[in-house]
Amino acid sequence: MKPRELRAEVLNATGRGADGGVGAGGGEGAGLAGISVAAEPVGRDGAGGSGESSGDSEPKENAGAVERGESAEPNVGAGASEGAKTSVAAEPARPLGGDDGDSDPSVKRVLAVDLGASSGRVMLACYDGFKLELREIHRFDNVPIESVGGLYWDADGLFAEIVAGIRLAAAEGHPILGIGVDTWGVDYGWIGPGGELLRPPHHYRDARMARHAAKLVRRLPPREQFELTGNQPNAINTAYQLFADLEQEPQLRELAAHFLMMPDLFHYRLSGVMAAERSILSTGGLLAAGGSEPSAEVLARLGIPAALLAPVVPAGTVLGELRPDLQAQLCCGPLRVVAGASHDTASAVAAVPYGCGDAAAGGADRGAAGLSPAAGMTGTAENGAIDSAAGLSPAAGMAGSPQNPAPDSAAAQTQPASRGAAAFISCGTWSIAGIETPQPVLSDAAYECGLTNEACYGGGSRLLKNITGLWLLQECRRHWNAGGEALSHGDLAALAEAAGPADSRIDPDDPRFAAPGDMPERVRQFCRDTGQPVPGDHGELARVVLESLADAYGRAIDELESISGRRIAAVHLVGGGSRNRLLCRLTAERTGREVIAGPVEASAAGSALIQLAALGELDFGRRAEILGRSFALERYRPAAR
Repeated sequence: MKPRELRAEVLNATGRGADGGVGAGGGEGAGLAGISVAAEPVGRDGAGGSGESSGDSEPKENAGAVERGESAEPNVGAGASEGAKTSVAAEPARPLGGDDGDSDPSVKRVLAVDLGASSGRVMLACYDGFKLELREIHRFDNVPIESVGGLYWDADGLFAEIVAGIRLAAAEGHPILGIGVDTWGVDYGWIGPGGELLRPPHHYRDARMARHAAKLVRRLPPREQFELTGNQPNAINTAYQLFADLEQEPQLRELAAHFLMMPDLFHYRLSGVMAAERSILSTGGLLAAGGSEPSAEVLARLGIPAALLAPVVPAGTVLGELRPDLQAQLCCGPLRVVAGASHDTASAVAAVPYGCGDAAAGGADRGAAGLSPAAGMTGTAENGAIDSAAGLSPAAGMAGSPQNPAPDSAAAQTQPASRGAAAFISCGTWSIAGIETPQPVLSDAAYECGLTNEACYGGGSRLLKNITGLWLLQECRRHWNAGGEALSHGDLAALAEAAGPADSRIDPDDPRFAAPGDMPERVRQFCRDTGQPVPGDHGELARVVLESLADAYGRAIDELESISGRRIAAVHLVGGGSRNRLLCRLTAERTGREVIAGPVEASAAGSALIQLAALGELDFGRRAEILGRSFALERYRPAAR
């Protein structure tokens, strides 16, 4: 399989493409070097963080990575009752990384850079044609910087950490084929005519959008925003941010050559190629609903010049090789830079193991319908490895491989539906519940329920509901530990299990819970305000939070089923929250559906799978088999009613 190369703006050493496009500037340090802000770091409290967990206060970051969920300790929670949970064990571990210095040529290695709102990691993925192994190479903080001009991301510092991760991986002496970056959505950096970053990228929580939102809405009412882009209107959206920037600084129309979304910015710095990857662009209210280009009407009505956008490319595009100066500096060879599904949720969804329960367990604990991917999910006709005739699907006919990337593919709309669809919940600091659909769902009901549509790898859409996630427990833990306690995530899960069923519920999406602070008191005050029993000790309060989250998941799954018109028969819960057994069990009970928990490292696993597929080393249609062999899964069945 030949890697798909980028048909986009390839930049020469002068910083100009053949058609005058903006380039990287050539030398080491070009692009982002020398950018600084008179600033002081914003601590995790100020930026919304919570220790090792991300504190993203908007539902645009998938917290599927281990440090952004409940995965600090294995299998947190007291577990399910006998018979309610079944483990689907991966094959016995056999190290693929080759730390003895011998390089097995059959093992293919790529780097998955997973950036969250308060931390990031560089993960080494090793694939031997049978299973995928992930190992953390480098972990680092992502602390925003604050100045008189607003709240910003430290793009220079983040890029330096990415480079440090490449250096550490290269020092192990094994060839690395590729690297890809995924991040949260909506944010971007302004690029000047010489390829330089004009200033550090604004943080989505910067206050400037509020000053211009009313004017934007007069030009483009919220319902029309949804119809044109499939995205729910939100002041953090890229469209709102660009509009605010151009209102405040109209000179940017002349000073800036392009803007690049955050993962595109890092891919540019690594490769010297500018591109706008579709999944990350689809988060911000700019991409035409279901399309592969920006909405011309949105751009025109908001006064955003179309020339500011880089060429749009599908997820899984090989941009090119690592810049030669970086290769020489890092002694890493010509690894390829791959624009995968660079929105972190899109990467996590690429690692949802549709159907691998049966494939991994040899048919054990099949349940009423069994688990297998839908027709069309096997990617190539000659695969035949998983029987899809009677299984669960993400949606009818979802294109599942880079061989069929077109979002409006006829095949994606005509293949028959299976007996039931599988939904997913990417659970970490924030939770994102969704279902894959061939086309965006733009109905009044979808709009009124707050559902949004974002792009998938391989084409199609994700119909999503953003829900507050483990942020509530993370903030409770941070508050208690700041008072001198030393509670782990596992401690809280055990205390919640021991507390027994809760008598009260909160609305996890109530605005009072969005900001950092005394979260235990906010939970108690919500209960007082709504006339419910007030939880007492830590266990009772944690139980209220977990049961409230499970209730929210149940409502979201019911909404997705009703609005999509597809019966949802199972729920895949991926990300850090999949380690919280109590939450998984409660989710099965509240949704009334089987929950398949894992993989924990969904974003990194998805990034690795997409890179390997783009480089011709893996058939993405076999992802269910590969994931089933590679990661331990647990299945939770709702109690009989």
